[in-house]
Order: sequence, then C-alpha cells, then structure tokens
Amino acid sequence: MPDRKFFSIAAAVAVTLGLSACASNYNVDDVAMMPDKGDAFAAALHKRYVERAKFEVAEMDWRDAGFFNMRAENAANGILVAPQALEERKIASADIRAEIAKERERLMTALGTEAPKMAPDACALSQTWLEHWMEQAEEGHQPDHIAAARDGYMKAIPDCVGKPMAPMALPGPFTIYFDFNSADVNEAGMKIVADIVAAVKGYKPPMMTISGNTDTVGSNDYNDRLARMRAANVRQAVMGGGGNAPMSISAYGEDKPAVKTPDNTREGKNRRVEVTFSPH
Repeated sequence: MPDRKFFSIAAAVAVTLGLSACASNYNVDDVAMMPDKGDAFAAALHKRYVERAKFEVAEMDWRDAGFFNMRAENAANGILVAPQALEERKIASADIRAEIAKERERLMTALGTEAPKMAPDACALSQTWLEHWMEQAEEGHQPDHIAAARDGYMKAIPDCVGKPMAPMALPGPFTIYFDFNSADVNEAGMKIVADIVAAVKGYKPPMMTISGNTDTVGSNDYNDRLARMRAANVRQAVMGGGGNAPMSISAYGEDKPAVKTPDNTREGKNRRVEVTFSPH
C-alpha cells in the first residue's frame, strides 16, 4: 500500500487512559467537526471512528469511547492508524478469536492493494467494524452487540477491494565488460559497480543475480572457469562497496553470447558480467 504514517495503538491507548473520566463525551462532537487533512481513506476513517466513539458514549463505556475518538482525531489529522492488533484484546472465546484473526488477515491483504484509494469508505467501515467486533468480543457479555459488529464488518469487507499495487520498478540490468583474457574488474567496470552498490542501498532488492560470460576464444572448460572468476570478482567488488543483498551467482562461459560469433573470435560485448535485480 502507499507509504503512510501509522499511529501506534499503544500511544492511542496511553493518551486515552489519560483523559478525564468525568468528561461526558470525550469531545466526540468536537472531533467529529474537525476538518480532514488527509486523503479520502483518512477522511472515511475519521467519520467511521466517530460513529464507533458515539456508540460507546451511548453505552457509557468511556474507555472505548476515548479509544475510538482518539483514532478519529488522528485520522482527521491525516494520520492513518493501522488496524488494531488482535493481541491487544483479550478475547476469551477461542472460536471468535480465530474467526477475527482470519478476517483481520483478510482486511490487511485488502489494505495492501489500491482498495483504500478505490473504495475508501468500504475499507474504513471494514476496519472500524472489525475493531468494534474485537472490542465487543473482549467484553464478551453482549452477544447481540458482538453479532451486530461482526455483521457490520461482513457487509463492508466485500467492497474493500482494489487492484494489486504496481510492483516497484527495479533498476538494471547492469553490464560490466572485461578486458581480453582477464577476470579483473577494470576502471570502467568499477564505475558500474558503484552504480550497482548505490542501487542496492537505495532499492534493497530481494535478490541480485550475477552472471559471468566470455567470448569464444579458448576451450569451453577454460571459459567456464573464467566466467566464474569474473562473476566472483564482481560479487566481491559489490560487497566490498557495501552492496549487501541476497545473491545468486552463475557462469555461462561462452554459451550465452550477447553477439553471436564463430568459435575462437574475440568480441568485447561477450566478455561481460550481467547483474540483475529481481523482486523475489
């Protein structure tokens, strides 16, 4: 999902517990009137958390009124709070807890797509009803309230859908060329190594593949060894520069030429190591 600021639930609870218990409504009406400073999803969370807070005020449950009201206030300020962790609610019923855990995972998957952008209110309803369901299940003494919160979530979650996030475009591939019959990374090659190191540090790729190649001069066995040495030297140079990432090393010798040539032919474009990043 898009890069957002998430407000710690622990911080929300800490502030909530510091509110005066004699406050009749925890300023829910004031929070409801706050202008929205965030995107459409934040605005929807603001609105829907206020609804949950008002429900708790009517129930005279000041602790949870403050909890939802604080989340509404932060949403109004453009701070998108993450769905509450299940571990923060002590739910006695193992069956209810298991179902909520499954549905929370479903919600988190949806929030990891473009759903908050494409269906902000449905996603906000899903999040706030899920948290209300958790809260009612923790109390555990009003089955009708537990059922109503579950029903609210189940009605909202099918509409919290969106296209998967576009994968981040990774830089590369990078190609380092070698002098004839040499595995040493030359000056020009070290400049490419510097680019690779910078890309590793900036993008933190899940996997980096380093492939060594040669031209067709020499025997197949010799070229296989030379290709491995080239790949190994590039790996060492990248790591020496601080480019630490999971790496896969391969050597193709003269089997995968960039330019097809007859046997025993010098070709600079074939004397190379290719470095590519992959998302997995």
